[in-house]
Amino acid sequence: SFARDVVTLVKMKRLSDVEVNAYLASGDWQGKAGAYAIQGPAGAFIPWIQGSYTAVMGLPVAETAALLTAAGYPVFAGWDGSGA
Repeated sequence: SFARDVVTLVKMKRLSDVEVNAYLASGDWQGKAGAYAIQGPAGAFIPWIQGSYTAVMGLPVAETAALLTAAGYPVFAGWDGSGA
């Protein structure tokens, strides 16, 4: 059985009223889990993370590749340009 938890801590700064209102007016928060996307404008409010940046975006890429490799999937096949 292959399973793995990825824990990432995200620190968001305390926002001023001006920052909150500007962010809300931008509409960038709509349709986002937690009402922000670290790779978008809200990233300016995040001075620090501990863990996987890609996990915060939605899929921990390095950890997923490791699990797929351990399960026997040729994750990196063809990266050398051979197409194999």
